Amino acid sequence: MDMVKAPVLLKYKLSYAGREAGEQQLRYERSKKGLRLTLNADVALPLPRSKQRWVSEMDERGIPLKFSERVEGRQNKVYEVEFLRDDGVVVTRGEPEFLLPYTVDYHDPLSLILALSRSSAEALTLPLLGGRVHAERLSDETLEMPWGDTRARAWRLRPGISLIYFDEEGHPLKFSQQVGEHIFESFLSEIVEEPEPEEKPKKKSRRRGGRRRRRRR
Repeated sequence: MDMVKAPVLLKYKLSYAGREAGEQQLRYERSKKGLRLTLNADVALPLPRSKQRWVSEMDERGIPLKFSERVEGRQNKVYEVEFLRDDGVVVTRGEPEFLLPYTVDYHDPLSLILALSRSSAEALTLPLLGGRVHAERLSDETLEMPWGDTRARAWRLRPGISLIYFDEEGHPLKFSQQVGEHIFESFLSEIVEEPEPEEKPKKKSRRRGGRRRRRRR
């Protein structure tokens, strides 16, 4: 299965009950330990308006090492999770705050998206903190994207009613979720390929030739 080539920035238009509901950006970056996904969303509907930021730090396999969520709206929220596999524990900060054994390779919402984009299975069950997500492959569909018709792989997630569509390169094209009586959707509008970050030049030592000797008087 093809994988998203990082770094890349994906821009989305949000809709709720058929009305414009804000914008969202999803950035894929390489990190020292593997991969970093960052989601920034400005959600106007459903009310109240909110700004959200999710960050997932993962290893090369796509297993999360650290996840953080920040929400600004009617109530502000900061939530962090550290998956300390070597220590055998998962530590959370914020609400809810707890410590539990690391018994399986847990996923967060962003690493879950990555896992689905890479999988060629017909069904998956992925553990999350506090529960599991059951994902089932549906028949491929053709989505009308800004750059033309695109064949998409579709997944249905339970519990709840959620659908995620990916292109052949693993880019999430569309998210669809039942929220109350209406459908909340995120639709990819633009793919921005970003340049690789330049390596910082190594600092040259000012001391040359080892230890400097004192002159004899």
